[in-house]
Amino acid sequence: MQYKKEAVREKILEAARKEYLARGFRGGNISTIAEQAGVPVGNLYRYFDGKTGVLDAIVRPAYEALPRLVSELQKTEVLDSYNLQETMPVLSGRLLDFFAAFGDDMLILMDCCQGTKYEDFSKDLIAQITGVIRRKLYDGTPTQEEEMIASTIGKAFCGSLFDILRQGFDREQMQQVTERLIKFYFYEVDKRK
Repeated sequence: MQYKKEAVREKILEAARKEYLARGFRGGNISTIAEQAGVPVGNLYRYFDGKTGVLDAIVRPAYEALPRLVSELQKTEVLDSYNLQETMPVLSGRLLDFFAAFGDDMLILMDCCQGTKYEDFSKDLIAQITGVIRRKLYDGTPTQEEEMIASTIGKAFCGSLFDILRQGFDREQMQQVTERLIKFYFYEVDKRK
């Protein structure tokens, strides 16, 4: 019996992912989600507290895992390293593993959560990445100009990374493109002051 409940729950989540990716949270329809999952709307409410509950079940694991990933990446020597050949596969591998686990959920967080408690996710992510860049580029308190540069790089890097995710590349293609992107943004970044 428990197996059937979990299978129904997963069908609902998959249907909701498709609905939110296509229409966003605001445009998403609980009746459409239930129909696509093959369950009556009333049955959906046995598993989730409406549209918000379904969204939370989808994106919360990625939302909670991302700060841990950023923290792990900060601890790597990748941004300080001059041996990019050794560090690139490590960094891109961690990002790709994360995307493999949370790809569509990350896109929902980035693109589809207006009007929810997750609507500032992209701003928060950019702020975290900007913080890493700022610490790698500047000692002490950065000037207003330095802060603007770090922020611009953070926004551009995050936007580029999610554009790659949206392309639907296979893992090998994604790794190649991600490595090129990381090299473009961060290779010998400390020499570009």
